[in-house]
Formats: sequence, C-alpha cells, structure tokens
Amino acid sequence: MELRFSSIVMITSFFSLSSFNAYADGLTDLKSTLLKFTGDTPISAIVESAYTEKRGKKKKQKTKKGLIQVNLSEDNQGLKLIYSNETISKLEQEAEQKEHDDEANTPTLNAVNGVGVAEMSTMLSAAPNLLRTLKKATFVSEEVVTHNEENVRQLNFTLPLEAIIDNKEVHEYVDEFKSEFNVLINQSGTPIQSSITFDGSGSAYIFFTMDLTQTNTFTYKEINNRLVNIKKTFKSKRSSTWGDTESEGYKVLIPHTENSVLAALH
Repeated sequence: MELRFSSIVMITSFFSLSSFNAYADGLTDLKSTLLKFTGDTPISAIVESAYTEKRGKKKKQKTKKGLIQVNLSEDNQGLKLIYSNETISKLEQEAEQKEHDDEANTPTLNAVNGVGVAEMSTMLSAAPNLLRTLKKATFVSEEVVTHNEENVRQLNFTLPLEAIIDNKEVHEYVDEFKSEFNVLINQSGTPIQSSITFDGSGSAYIFFTMDLTQTNTFTYKEINNRLVNIKKTFKSKRSSTWGDTESEGYKVLIPHTENSVLAALH
C-alpha cells in the first residue's frame, strides 16, 4: 500500500509539473502565437493622435499641442489614410495662420506628420513589429503580475541602443544607456501590453550635453487574424544644454466594427 501510494504521489506530481511547464515558457508561447497573426483580413478604423510638448527654460517655457483624427483602412488593395474635409480645412487655415504668426496655435498641423503610413500599418498589424523587437531583445526573466485584476505573465527583457535609436550617427555621442522591455501575455501567449523604458545621456563636441528618459506603452487586441495595437502612449523628458523638454501623447485606434468611444481609451 505504501508503494502504491508513493507511486500515485509521484505520478500526480509529474503531471502537475508538466502542466506548469506547459505554461512556464512564456517566450516560446509568445513567439508561437505571434506567428499565427497573418494580418491579411480587411480592417478600417479611426485613429486619434495627440500630444503636448513643453520646451525651454522655466521662465521662457513654451507649450506646443497637436491633435488630429484620421480614417484609415487596409485591404488587398493597400493602406488608405482618409482626411475629412473638416480636417483638410483646418490644415489650410492653420498653415495660413502659421505664415503670419510663427507662434500661432496650430494643433492639426502639428499632429499631421504623426499619422504616417508606416506607423499606421504597424499599429494595424502589430505582430511582425513585435517579433522584430524580440529578435533584438535579451530575455531576463518571467513573472506573474496583476493586470486589470487578473494574473498574467510578464516577460522582462533588455534592448540595445541600436534597437531604439536608428540613427547610427547619434550612437557615437551616447555615453550611457539602459533599457527595459516588458511584455504582458495571457495564458495562451497572446500579448496584452508591452512597454519600453530607456534612459540615456551623451555629449556632442564640447558644448552640447543631453539626458533623455522615455517610456512607450503599447496596448494590443486580437481582431480576426490580426494583432492590433489599439493604443500607443509615450512620456518623455529631455534635458540639454539649451533647455528642458517634457512631452507626452497618445495614438488611439478605434476599429469601425466596434461601438467604442475614443474617450473611453484616454
């Protein structure tokens, strides 16, 4: 009887351990899941892009704001960005104001370049971009954390400078750099959210120095066979020889299949 009981305990422990291991390797689960998102089904949405930037010395600090809404769609004919007549009219009015007053408030004009084809394509089909980032990342650890009152898995990585700043000329002037890259995934390995935080400092020539801290956060949603980046936020602080800059902003993508309200995601 003792032998039989011990065998049962060993078998039970084995299956419990096997069940745990099946979900313990989050990185494998994540990569496997991302490959399933082919992102070839038609999709249309509204994107709202906004930011606020404060620049300059404290006594002479200037605030710049941007805000724009654009319709976009992607199908087998490609990606289309559609600006409403109202938006086009605002762009023309603000361009005219800027011509006469360089300090004019031009939020639509300020934000228009932030809604480009490349970035919108990445938001509509987020899986390939996330896979590319993972290839550059160094895995550190996996842990269980609470997100929206649920236990999820968090994968922790570091990223090299080259993965965040593309300009090779800038790399020469960076003296110190560190980063954290975190990905939250559910039990099946589907990403829920990711974030990149980095700090860097450097100098160019003798007279110019800069310190930079920035966090980018990405929220994901599965829509058909797509992994869609439905919200992207950033917060940045820069301090340089010529003054300080603080900026923050977001891009919110609302698929037309949903009856969501933009304000609900702000």
